[in-house]
Amino acid sequence: MATTGLTGLRTYDPAAASKQKDTNPNTGMSAADQTQNFLKLLIAQIKNQDPMSPMDASTMTAQMSQLNMVSSMGTMNTSMQAMLAQMQSANFMNQASLIGHSPMVAGSTINFAGGEVMLGANLANPLQGVMATIKDASGNVVGTADLGNLNGGMTNFIFDGVDASGAAMPNGIYRVEISGKNNAGTSESPTAYVGSPVASVLKDGSSGEAILKLADGRTIKASEVKQWVN
Repeated sequence: MATTGLTGLRTYDPAAASKQKDTNPNTGMSAADQTQNFLKLLIAQIKNQDPMSPMDASTMTAQMSQLNMVSSMGTMNTSMQAMLAQMQSANFMNQASLIGHSPMVAGSTINFAGGEVMLGANLANPLQGVMATIKDASGNVVGTADLGNLNGGMTNFIFDGVDASGAAMPNGIYRVEISGKNNAGTSESPTAYVGSPVASVLKDGSSGEAILKLADGRTIKASEVKQWVN
């Protein structure tokens, strides 16, 4: 391609037409680059038009409309990015206010450090004779809770850290297992949930989503929370 007096403006050159074209995807892709390229082409078209057949005014109007559209799209994109950043910041501030509250998150591991731990059973179907079994790290049963007959949905209950004999359990890792029978008499194991207070809130660098660090050591996304209990 040859160039005119306008810096960087290409014109058709038959001798170079068969050469490989520039396929760099980063060339002139921004709204500002597109605007500059359009203006250069428009000026060149006006300067090199046939005096006996000047450029049609309707064509120029259409081209100017296209230029305005490109500029408006760039401005809109900038505005949308700013609105998204504001929404993420507002959501993060709302999540920060949840420090000290306890979310219910799917899982069966209890990192017991004294006190009471809120547990949950999320039933897909109504179940009868639902039992919650607490086991220690070695798999030994240290306690059970009869939850009775339950409808579908979330049901909460408390792990108080006391075994079947009434003795306080030592701090450590425990596991909760839940089971019951459906109307057909088949055993089902509802999804177990374990609650823990939020100790701190972080912001994910890529998505902007709030990351909750719980007092029991777990780190979860805010979208993983099924229920807030306090």
